[in-house]
Amino acid sequence: MPKIARRMAFLLLIPVIFCFVWIIDHYSGCGCDSKKLSFVQTTFLRSSFNRTQTLKENVRNKNNARLVTAVDCKRIVEGQKDEIANATAWMANHSKITIPDAEYLNLTSDCKTYKKVRGFVDFIVTEEEKQFPIAYSILMYQEVEQMERLLRAIYRPQNIYCIHVDLSSPKEVHSAVNAITGCFENVFVAFKKESIVYAGFSRLQADINCMTDLLQKNREWKYFINLPSQQYPIKTNQEIVKILQIYNGANDIEGLTGNRMLPHRFKYVHKYIPHDQGKATIHRTNVSKPDPPHNITIVKGSAYGIFSRNFVRFVIHDERAQDLLEWCKEVLSPDEYYWAMLNHNPHLGAPGGYAGPPDKKRWLAAFADWGESCQGKYVRGVCVFGVGDLHNLVGREELFVNKFYLTYQPLALDCMEEWLYNRTFNSEIVDLDFYRKLPFILK
Repeated sequence: MPKIARRMAFLLLIPVIFCFVWIIDHYSGCGCDSKKLSFVQTTFLRSSFNRTQTLKENVRNKNNARLVTAVDCKRIVEGQKDEIANATAWMANHSKITIPDAEYLNLTSDCKTYKKVRGFVDFIVTEEEKQFPIAYSILMYQEVEQMERLLRAIYRPQNIYCIHVDLSSPKEVHSAVNAITGCFENVFVAFKKESIVYAGFSRLQADINCMTDLLQKNREWKYFINLPSQQYPIKTNQEIVKILQIYNGANDIEGLTGNRMLPHRFKYVHKYIPHDQGKATIHRTNVSKPDPPHNITIVKGSAYGIFSRNFVRFVIHDERAQDLLEWCKEVLSPDEYYWAMLNHNPHLGAPGGYAGPPDKKRWLAAFADWGESCQGKYVRGVCVFGVGDLHNLVGREELFVNKFYLTYQPLALDCMEEWLYNRTFNSEIVDLDFYRKLPFILK
């Protein structure tokens, strides 16, 4: 009897499933054969249909679009505690459905369809943006979907994107990213990949590999921004362009001196210790490390920044920059020193560099919460943002925030995406006077 009941239930579901697939095929306008789509594809076609329709309505009516239906993201971003509690309760009872990495090979089998259903056509580009292309690198190890969502948030046809996939990432990750980048003329995988070791030189080398590739591309981008896949923009592309135009060739690179430089990282030689299983680790030796070359003063900063095109050329081609890069190979977390030292040693003449006291200026490339205001959770001392953090994030002056996890409080990233989407299509522009008064901009 149970077997007969199950069979009858399945037969009753057939017309429902058929109707569901027909609706997707009929209304999505993708021109694809829905009968050949996997369940995951049809699921995301459905959500993308809503997204495409929302785009049309949003452009016409200038209304706030609802990309998320489970909760009211607008109220969450406004900091309404009851809606934040509602979102927290909803997430406790609903698991995040993610796209398996291998599924991207199917999703990208028709690139036109893929770009439509995954939201890579949902943007408006001004002439000002077209004349100011930006280059990006995205470093990733796993969770292809999170990288894809960051790429979607910053994607514009005039920009160019280098994706560095950790050499030691699973094969499925490499295949998925290759499939995605194959659908775009302006998105590519780094030619040379590094096996990233936490706090190691390979992290810095990965960005330099992307810089090298980007300079060789036939696109006259103005600035380079390096990102990990867990970051997300809190400025629209139009806002980023306007801010970078104000920078006028200046770099936005963090500079720290004094007690915040963490001298144990550079006073002793650090060596890679290989392991039979897994990645190498880095250990400090008792060998004192010599001072940097060319009378360069040590300054600490961040691995991430905003770099002018001429600064990137300097990094790749200047002999002193190459000598400093060699010195950094035995430093712990060298990516947190290399950019800062090039930018804050005026005698090097690095384009877009800063001659004033490094600590006396704001750094606006990215915000990370190292304090006690985190409403999400801390990982290695950095806040992984939750829904309760969004209200404080959206009003900040930085261009990006770090970090979100795809599967931790997923409504946080969902609501950030909805908020940024609406700012983009409502052409909202942040007050630019703040940026015009920054001490490091070039007049």
